[in-house]
Amino acid sequence: MPMRMEGQKLHTESREAFLRDVFPALSPEAVHALSGIALEVHYDADELIAQEGSYASGVYIVRTGLVSIGKYASKGWEKRCLRFLAVGEMFGLEAVFLGREPVNVQFAKAVVESSLVFFERSNILAFSKDHPQLFVDLCRWLSREVIMLEFKLTREAVESMDRNLALILIALTENYGEEDHGTLALCLPISRQTMAEMLGVSVETLMRGLKRFRELGLLTADYGKICVKDMPSLKERARVNDFYLSIMRETL
Repeated sequence: MPMRMEGQKLHTESREAFLRDVFPALSPEAVHALSGIALEVHYDADELIAQEGSYASGVYIVRTGLVSIGKYASKGWEKRCLRFLAVGEMFGLEAVFLGREPVNVQFAKAVVESSLVFFERSNILAFSKDHPQLFVDLCRWLSREVIMLEFKLTREAVESMDRNLALILIALTENYGEEDHGTLALCLPISRQTMAEMLGVSVETLMRGLKRFRELGLLTADYGKICVKDMPSLKERARVNDFYLSIMRETL
């Protein structure tokens, strides 16, 4: 499976070494204690990890694979993929630390076969009381989430579909793409429906956008694989600075 290089590195490391990378503010002794209360859980592709509205049992951190985060519409059966979590990214913090009823506000599903490190709610709360430096790393993570949300809301409200499509294609291919005869090929099992949900458009609108990009010579899209042929032109169409593009890369 295509994966970030740091994800391949983390896969070969011990759980304790993995947690050191995720929580750099913690001392080696604190990381050792944190590893002692961690559980490793495994999910197959398309398996539900957490259901929206269900009891939030704790915090999950992706160790290998890829996880989609989404919300259901008011009708109940319609859903929208909001973003992806890659290696080192986490969910479940709001239910643990907000001091409210622990309920999942989103659903989480494994896109591909994935392993996650899990901390039960009461255990991570007890750990945080003994090791308050944990909040340095959590604040860093949540600050990035706020920036990502502001950017996402602005992008969806005022930008064209073509620019948003260019942004998502850049972030996905740079994170998960593989070299393929001089192009970057995106081979993740992401359906057109999921990509449309991320853009907030219909599948038909997405397909028209992909067709325009093909006609412009920016990409090819066949048999579930998207190959970016002209990354400089795609970045020019996206018109985004390096700071926001780095946020996109980290949160897709």
